[in-house]
Amino acid sequence: MELASYKGFIPPQHFVCTLSRFSVVVLAAGGSRRMGANKLLTFLSGKPLVSWSVEAALASGCAEVVVVVGYEAERVGGALPPGVRPVVNRDWEEGISSSIRRGVLEVSHDSEAVVIMVADQPLVHSTIPTLLASLVLQGGHPLSCASVGGEPRNPAAFHKRLYNELLALEGDRGAKSVIFRHLSEAALLEVPEEMLMDIDTPEDLKRLAKTLQPR
Repeated sequence: MELASYKGFIPPQHFVCTLSRFSVVVLAAGGSRRMGANKLLTFLSGKPLVSWSVEAALASGCAEVVVVVGYEAERVGGALPPGVRPVVNRDWEEGISSSIRRGVLEVSHDSEAVVIMVADQPLVHSTIPTLLASLVLQGGHPLSCASVGGEPRNPAAFHKRLYNELLALEGDRGAKSVIFRHLSEAALLEVPEEMLMDIDTPEDLKRLAKTLQPR
């Protein structure tokens, strides 16, 4: 297992990924049960929450951005910025694994890796998926993921030779089983914990909005 550090917003030169070699799948199909309303459509600093992670994906230098929608698919799809490919997961209630499978199935055959992001982490900077993809494509790791204190977190990147394992996922545990199966070969990218904050409740949203206010 390799431990790398995220330092600032400019990727080190040896980590800069060749364009068009990786895809990004953004998972945006969940039902927002703890929020009480569709959290992805709530506004944060003037734009829908879903657009934050999708815009980061678009700026990462990837070949394509696939956004998996499910709950209120038409409304969420309508809030997406241009330049992405929305796909509908009609089985979204089965759990996040169904959305991973749906997204991976849509990835271009030309892509050599996929970065899987979740739509409720608005502070993930665009260089994080770039660095994760670089650790796989240039670093020779089968997978890489963001981490805090050595603990794997979202987002994560997977080499195409792991696609079949992603397509075999079931339930609501995401890709954890694949990550831990290959953890000894993985690269962990240490990032500031606040960058990986996810929004699950109205309190989370209020706290984040407060931190984004000009001081």
